[in-house]
Amino acid sequence: MPDSIVRRITWRSADIAAILTLVALFLLGWTFFWRVYTALFLGLIAILLAMVLHAPARYLSRWIPFKVAFAISILGFLAALAGIVISVIPQIAEQVSQLAAQLPSALQSVSTWIEETAGSGTDSELLDGINQQLADFIGRFVPLAFNLISLLFGSFAVVILAIFLAAQPNMYRSLLLRLLPPHQRERWARVYDEAGISLRNWVIGKALTMALVGIFTWIGLTLFEIPGALALAALAAILEFIPNFGPTIAAAPAVIAAFAISPATALYVAIFYFVLQQIQSAVTVPLVERRAVDIPPAVLLIWQLMLAVGFGILGLFIATPLLAVIVVVLRVLYLEPTEERYSWDRREAEAVHGEIPAE
Repeated sequence: MPDSIVRRITWRSADIAAILTLVALFLLGWTFFWRVYTALFLGLIAILLAMVLHAPARYLSRWIPFKVAFAISILGFLAALAGIVISVIPQIAEQVSQLAAQLPSALQSVSTWIEETAGSGTDSELLDGINQQLADFIGRFVPLAFNLISLLFGSFAVVILAIFLAAQPNMYRSLLLRLLPPHQRERWARVYDEAGISLRNWVIGKALTMALVGIFTWIGLTLFEIPGALALAALAAILEFIPNFGPTIAAAPAVIAAFAISPATALYVAIFYFVLQQIQSAVTVPLVERRAVDIPPAVLLIWQLMLAVGFGILGLFIATPLLAVIVVVLRVLYLEPTEERYSWDRREAEAVHGEIPAE
């Protein structure tokens, strides 16, 4: 037998330069992403808003020209937005300031109630830890959530971008497809269309759910005579956009504010939020969300935790639609071609051997 040939791997200057260039480009791209990811996430929110604006125009275009239908849709949206800004936002802002002043005293009431309930012999370090955890929760999430209300309803750039995207969605579709090689455009067109349908159905259903949750929360908190009921209802409606974590974050300030009245009221408010969430999960999630975006709950929860740790509360807001797009991309570009190749291999093996190979 001939002697084995030992090949010596040598690195040319061009190879080293190419590797260093790729590493530098990766680091540059990663750094650029961390600097602009907020703008990218807001862009995704604008896309979701554009779908909401485009849906009624598309429906009305069955009977009237699309440009007229789109103008009616935009005017209706701007009129509703102006009505909210003029009539509702000032009340919400006033109640937010009231809640900001009342929550510390309500938090102290929670601490006092825990101390009285647990008894005088309770470990003070345990109570201090509970108080600190509650204070951190209020300090981190509640201000961010209230700021997000003003962001969603007052961000001029997001609204304008959404209007531009909703006006000519086919133009942006064609532009994106032209950037791809011709042999890949058909499959990526499927990705674009199926992801668009999935996101449109999900976001329209989610918008309806958010409105209903806000209305029923406002009615319930008003009946319980909770201070800042309108602001807390607006917070519940906005955070309903976040599956799993949103309702819990929204319930915390309402329950703490109810402690300013009595511990029994706080318990009733907690039960009210729990029952409302169970009804919402039992009715709207199966009928609206899972038909539009079929994502296993465990996968969604892990994905939300990853984006929450990496990008904060804004990551929670875009977690579900972003994962929905990723699922469509993986299904169309990877799973379906893999299954097609496997089926083709089986047919070839059957034609050659006359039988299907054992798996």
